[in-house]
Amino acid sequence: MKKLVLSLAILGLILTLASCNKSKNDGTNPQQAGVSFSIKPGTTPGGLKSDCWATTASYAKVWLNVMNGNQSVPYNNGTPIKITIFYLAGVPYTNSIQLSPGTYTVEDFIIYNDNQTPNSETDDIVIAATPHTNQVFAPYVTHPLTWNFTVAAFEKLQQPIEAVCYQQSNYSDFGFVFFLIDQLNMKDAVFFGDLCAKDFANYTGSHYANQHAGLQPDMPAIFKIDVLKNGSAYKSFNNDSINWYGEGRPMRVYYADQPGVTENFEFRLSVLVKTGASFSFVYFSSWYSTDGGPLYTTSGTHVQSDPIADKDGNGVIDFSLGYCNPNADLVLPPYMNLPLTCSYTITGATAPGSQGGYVDASLVVGGAAGNYELQTQTYPSYCVETGNFINIGQTYTMNVYSSLYPAAMPSYAQAPAKPWYKINWLINHLDWFPGYHWYDLQGAIWTECGWTGNPSETGIPFPVSGSIAYTMIQDMDLYGTASYQVPTGGWACVVFIDAANLTPHTQTMFVKVDP
Repeated sequence: MKKLVLSLAILGLILTLASCNKSKNDGTNPQQAGVSFSIKPGTTPGGLKSDCWATTASYAKVWLNVMNGNQSVPYNNGTPIKITIFYLAGVPYTNSIQLSPGTYTVEDFIIYNDNQTPNSETDDIVIAATPHTNQVFAPYVTHPLTWNFTVAAFEKLQQPIEAVCYQQSNYSDFGFVFFLIDQLNMKDAVFFGDLCAKDFANYTGSHYANQHAGLQPDMPAIFKIDVLKNGSAYKSFNNDSINWYGEGRPMRVYYADQPGVTENFEFRLSVLVKTGASFSFVYFSSWYSTDGGPLYTTSGTHVQSDPIADKDGNGVIDFSLGYCNPNADLVLPPYMNLPLTCSYTITGATAPGSQGGYVDASLVVGGAAGNYELQTQTYPSYCVETGNFINIGQTYTMNVYSSLYPAAMPSYAQAPAKPWYKINWLINHLDWFPGYHWYDLQGAIWTECGWTGNPSETGIPFPVSGSIAYTMIQDMDLYGTASYQVPTGGWACVVFIDAANLTPHTQTMFVKVDP
């Protein structure tokens, strides 16, 4: 938008606006009446400029209030009415406007020249305006603003109004308030999602149960999008409302971009999922845009060849939390309802443990125990590193992570140092390796995580060449790529990291759980 700086001129020729042509009815009331403003000469104080009317008037804008019961409220939501001005025998007239019967207040009246660009107001010139009561130029008009007029049904009202020429040096004398307006371009993005729920009965009591089809393995996702602008909170949108609950239509997200200013937007996706025994929004992923451009799944500078978030170009960015909609624009791994922390104790014999793993891990899950996909029980457990230690019989308070979302872990536990996608592939394909032993599995995992046989580990053969572990490693490298998706009903690693000992850190441990 242009920066509107209105220059007022000293009182000159005072005229009154008139009309004789009707503009289009706005359709808000069938009993509307035509209202026009007429032009007549006024008084002129000696020595003041009176030449502004030499410039052709193109249109006027009028701001109105209307009585609603006993309250005066802005008409048309405060948006001015634009009225075309035309000339007959050198005298300006306005078209009439259609108003519903009632009592109105004229708040402001300003006349413009369109600067020979009738399709754009960005360079229009203010010619004259009606002064307000108690301002310097108020004594020179018969009816300074504000004042009322009444519209009756099916009658035409011709209402006199006077406008005063002005010049820059006296702009404050009119009592107008003018604003420096920042230009904003409204943008939108449209989202829709799926929630793939293996144990969908766990969502009994959630808002998903209010959907028309009820609870099912693949449900329209109830989600929210938090929009950040240059790293700060901007707007938030969600579809968690009565008569919606995520189904029937996508969610449209609106945001405003300011031209000439670099603005980076982040669209943070949180989905309503079960957290413990209750339901809440959990963050999963983000989309990014710069200066109102296309949305991408990565932040930073993009080039035209980068894939945009709306991969199929249908105007909707759709996502799937879980793998029930593999053709979605964004396919996210399954969600696991896990505690934030738990107690972890290595018990009994080790290398191997009694349950067939490297060690036995006794877990104590508090809070909403029984609702999590991790239970208070003993699991076969495995190590990830060889150069760090964990004490047998000592109870650790461990932070709990899903290997399907390794970005939430400390940096040292993320890929490529810890290739969780390879480990997830392996624990889902152990049937490929008949006759394997616990030490084959542990040795293959350690080798993928950088083990070189030094130091040596009790019960783990090294080198692994010619062993089942060697075959595991070859297949992990071939099939366990970063795009590997854990199948429905398959296994994923639940990872335990001792937050109290990160440098040097306690051994990273994991168990396998059906997500």
